[in-house]
Amino acid sequence: MRLEEMKNNIPETPDFIHKMVQEEVSRQLQDTKVVPMKKRKWNKVQAAAAAALCLLATSTVAYAGNRLYHMYVEKQGNYRVETGIQADAGTSVQLPEQIHDVAISTNYIPDGMTWTDEDHLQYTAQNGGFTFSSVLLDSDDFEKAKEDKNIVESEEHTFGKYEGVYLRYHEVIQDGFFNQRIYLFCPEEYRVITIYVGDDVSKEDALKVADNLQITEKDTMIETAGMYTWSDIVSPEEVQGDEAVTSISADRLPVAEVGEKVDLTASGEDKDGNYADNIPIQATVDSVQITDDLQLLNGQIPEEWEDAVGEDGKLKENTISYIREGDGVNTLDEVVKTKTEQQKLVYTTVTYTNTSDQEADHILYLGSLMMCHNDGSTYKVYTPGEEAGDGYDRCTWDGAARTGEVKYCSVTENYGNGGNYIPSLKPGESIQISMAWIVNESDLKEMYLNLNGTGASYQFDDEILANGIIDIRQN
Repeated sequence: MRLEEMKNNIPETPDFIHKMVQEEVSRQLQDTKVVPMKKRKWNKVQAAAAAALCLLATSTVAYAGNRLYHMYVEKQGNYRVETGIQADAGTSVQLPEQIHDVAISTNYIPDGMTWTDEDHLQYTAQNGGFTFSSVLLDSDDFEKAKEDKNIVESEEHTFGKYEGVYLRYHEVIQDGFFNQRIYLFCPEEYRVITIYVGDDVSKEDALKVADNLQITEKDTMIETAGMYTWSDIVSPEEVQGDEAVTSISADRLPVAEVGEKVDLTASGEDKDGNYADNIPIQATVDSVQITDDLQLLNGQIPEEWEDAVGEDGKLKENTISYIREGDGVNTLDEVVKTKTEQQKLVYTTVTYTNTSDQEADHILYLGSLMMCHNDGSTYKVYTPGEEAGDGYDRCTWDGAARTGEVKYCSVTENYGNGGNYIPSLKPGESIQISMAWIVNESDLKEMYLNLNGTGASYQFDDEILANGIIDIRQN
């Protein structure tokens, strides 16, 4: 999945879903809970993600002579800019061994927005709005500049007591992309704050939020050694990482049919409340239904699907834009053609059975759609919209059709993040669960369901190769 799509979804991520997030980064976001992290080497995908989604890991102690520093932006080519920090000759930064953690807030909140957590200010809990993150400063930061491409507007700006830079990215259609960014230089707080701003926010509101930013010192102390800095974000180290497996020979991939039992393992808790990550369970896809409305959901419509249905009660058509990509320096992405396609609801029922000899509680279950080309000898997973064609490099759309993680599930529990847990299953006990996704009609013939605990959608991981996927294709 493309990096800009990754930036669209930044939900809080619990520990048990980290594997899924890593797979999405080889896709996305999404991770995405903003927490302190130690410095490490990244592969190219992770480095790009880190450059886009800096992790919050900072504190407050005053700099002496902070007016010796200046943040600037310089245009390079038509649409490329460099953002950097200038300092007077001889100026250096010496970070204390420990500094205070901080809370970021603002005295201006646009009408209709709320804080969904301490790092996200949004109209909804899904996309757009504001995401706040920051990194530490050190002396190396004054020698390096951050490169951004596809910039159609850039300016230096004073935000309250802080200097900063405002950037606006080119986007071919409005789709929830974070198309604005503010780099805020805070030398007294030893940090650069990055504010990611969605295309559902006006420039005026974006500037007002930053103008009224408040940084409040906490009692918590943080070790500065090894924390991410601006120079890490500007020039992240790269190492060769494992390549995602997106193509596999048919004889290596177990594929079950609807009605066939599949043995899996799940995470949850035992009867004593201890965490367990290898609970034996069995899953069977009982049925697959395809509809052009949301009536099967019985009114329990996910928030992001609320606008997916038209006045006639049917799912709206999806307007697909085919894009030829520019280099981001002298040329921009452009739409070369459009077409419409019908969207469909994919509604499955799955029976889970506890095949262990112990009662299990809070059992996490995941259902992810994988789109795979199958030529009889090879399975090749693909991301809808990312495949190039005649005269275009990719496509995007304005509808609700998305693959990947499940958006609707009938059994939930007020536990963890997302609620997709089975409260309890005794040995031999079963429960039937419904799951649903919205997809483009053309993808119905390529659908496979992954019920493994990693939730992979865009690559074949070890659990998939061990336990397999379920063929739910519709011709």
